Amino acid sequence: MANQRNGSATRKRVIEVTKQLVNEKGFNNTSISDIIQASGVKKGNLYFHFPSKETLGIAILQEAADEFFRFLEASLQGNRPLEKLGSFFDAVLEKHRSAHFVGGCIFGNTALEMADSNPNIARLVEDVFRRWADMIANVLREAQRGGELDASLSPTRFAKHIVATIEGGIMMARLTKNEEDLKDCLDTLRAFLGM
Repeated sequence: MANQRNGSATRKRVIEVTKQLVNEKGFNNTSISDIIQASGVKKGNLYFHFPSKETLGIAILQEAADEFFRFLEASLQGNRPLEKLGSFFDAVLEKHRSAHFVGGCIFGNTALEMADSNPNIARLVEDVFRRWADMIANVLREAQRGGELDASLSPTRFAKHIVATIEGGIMMARLTKNEEDLKDCLDTLRAFLGM
């Protein structure tokens, strides 16, 4: 029983450390040595839990996806659909502000780095973006049913636009370390939505 707890704690520590390293340095620039040094885990233990770097990469992205969707669900709060989106936009800005715009979005970063070189990881990130857009599209449909949003807009297309705008704003703010770059993108979305 103690071995199981230790193994679970080791696996969790490796995932957390690797997620942070990959978000800051990228997947290809994060070496196994970096992970061992930062986590304090022995090489044999690392390979026991993750037989390859790709296996570890998939594990950290799955963990990050679970965290992101919990964040998304928790931040889509409000009495009306557009109020829910506004709360989500506020939460995105605060999340990146509190990180001082370091790291950006692990999914956007990974998409840029790995989309052409690793189909397994690319599929996982694509699924995150698809699920995210689907959740936003459902809120937009709810807004249309309630008369808050023009019924002629395509919720699916507009949700993709929202995701792309947020990702672009995160990337720009990461580059400049200036929250106005992300805030401007979010404010433009609010204007489009009539918020």
